[in-house]
Amino acid sequence: MFRAKSSAILSSSSTIIADNPRLNIRFEEFNSKISSIIPKKIFQYPIRVILDSQNRIQPFHKIIQTKGDIWLIRLKRDQNIWPKHIKQIIGKKYENKINIYNLLKFLGQSDINNVWIEAGSQLSGFLLKNSLIDELILYVAPKILGHEAQSLCMIYNILHISNAIQFEFQDIRQIGSDIRLILSPKK
Repeated sequence: MFRAKSSAILSSSSTIIADNPRLNIRFEEFNSKISSIIPKKIFQYPIRVILDSQNRIQPFHKIIQTKGDIWLIRLKRDQNIWPKHIKQIIGKKYENKINIYNLLKFLGQSDINNVWIEAGSQLSGFLLKNSLIDELILYVAPKILGHEAQSLCMIYNILHISNAIQFEFQDIRQIGSDIRLILSPKK
């Protein structure tokens, strides 16, 4: 549902390679109330924006086979033949990576103001550490993976509770067997 409310879904090539997700909207999973408000024939799919500085995304990935526009944000074009809904956009470079600040500015200039992020620990950590997140939605399952599991976010140099990134609870709700937390940065 949160994907459907967004203008764009932002992810990274690392997430696409690790999980091979579609990052799409499954209209058939909407309840009847939502389906009656937004009929399928007028529904707009969010643009999927994938950071791919090393051109690792290929035409065989599942996301490429889905409906809706996909923007591959890259540092240089490749020679692959892409379907018409795929657009390679050359981003500005910062230390051999895509400049996230310039990307966010570009999205705003493209009238994309509501961005849903589904990304791994590197991109999530960067966005959190640089105060580029205005809402954080976490799902907590009643499971423990242990210390070798992938972390939520990689944030370096925050070693004490006194300089931790702080949030306030906006909503806490049980969804099936999980708990959903909606947090906003503490002012």
